[in-house]
Amino acid sequence: MKRTQSLFLFVALFAGAAACGGGEPEAKVPDESATTTDTTQATTPPTGDTAGAGATTPPAGGGDAQKTEAKPATPPTVEDMKASDDPKPMPTVKITAPANDASVGDAAKAKDVEVKLDVKDWPTAEKGPHVHLILDDHPYKAIYDTKKPVKLSELLPAGTDLKEGEHTLVAFASRPTHESVKGRGAQTIQTFWVGKKGKSTFDAKKPHLVYSRPKGENKGGMAKELLIDFYLFGTQLDKGEKVKYSISGPGLTTPLTGEFTKWAPKVVRNLPKGNDYEVTLELVDKDGKGMEGPLTKTTRKGISLDPDAPSDMGPAPTTGGAGATDTAPKK
Repeated sequence: MKRTQSLFLFVALFAGAAACGGGEPEAKVPDESATTTDTTQATTPPTGDTAGAGATTPPAGGGDAQKTEAKPATPPTVEDMKASDDPKPMPTVKITAPANDASVGDAAKAKDVEVKLDVKDWPTAEKGPHVHLILDDHPYKAIYDTKKPVKLSELLPAGTDLKEGEHTLVAFASRPTHESVKGRGAQTIQTFWVGKKGKSTFDAKKPHLVYSRPKGENKGGMAKELLIDFYLFGTQLDKGEKVKYSISGPGLTTPLTGEFTKWAPKVVRNLPKGNDYEVTLELVDKDGKGMEGPLTKTTRKGISLDPDAPSDMGPAPTTGGAGATDTAPKK
């Protein structure tokens, strides 16, 4: 009897142990949600404002975004142009009034004296071929109607008086892009006097530099490709002479400088938009010394550039256009 009770007790104890978790442990299934969440945080951009173009999106959990460096602006360059071929037939430009080396009266009368031109083989048109008419070293006046007289006062900057003494008048044919025609006969230079005549300081046989471009407002293509052009008398830069240039302005930390060793235009590219640019041209001898004379060095101030504005002039140097098919820069 005792043996039967003991066996019964042993069986009961064994069954109780099995019910309490005995035997092989149950395998646990990995929790995939944690892994998925980490991966998403590492690859998905955070919500909020989109980073600027080229920026790297920071990972979730913080961290400063990498700053995008601004692309540096293309530096300005001054490039040579091949002078356009002379037109055929060659235009001729003459000044018929006032008479060369004549007195036009006192200052009060001189301002109303008319300058008359005789231009042949150069049909002019608004924003097309024209003539640059220059008094002393003042900015030129573009003449689109060469039959119409121009008063001397119209060739003076605002607030400038015509003083007594000797003065020069220059006229030359110009293309729509304002590049001058440099062939023989397309230009003329002469003097006149205001008040009593005196001893002349002007010798037409000596080298002279007449500033032409750039000047005033330059918009669109004329600002993107700024033309530097001038007129020479008494020299072709064929005896070692040079023309030095200097360009300064709000978009330049240091002036652009260089020289012309041949009589051909240059074009300035990539100048920033701005006002009050300043250009100086100076005629120097073979030793680099400035030449003497009334027309050897000119500084033109108040030049403005707006590359984004519509052009109100003729086509830019590289685009050509009606009457200007030979004006594209050629390197």
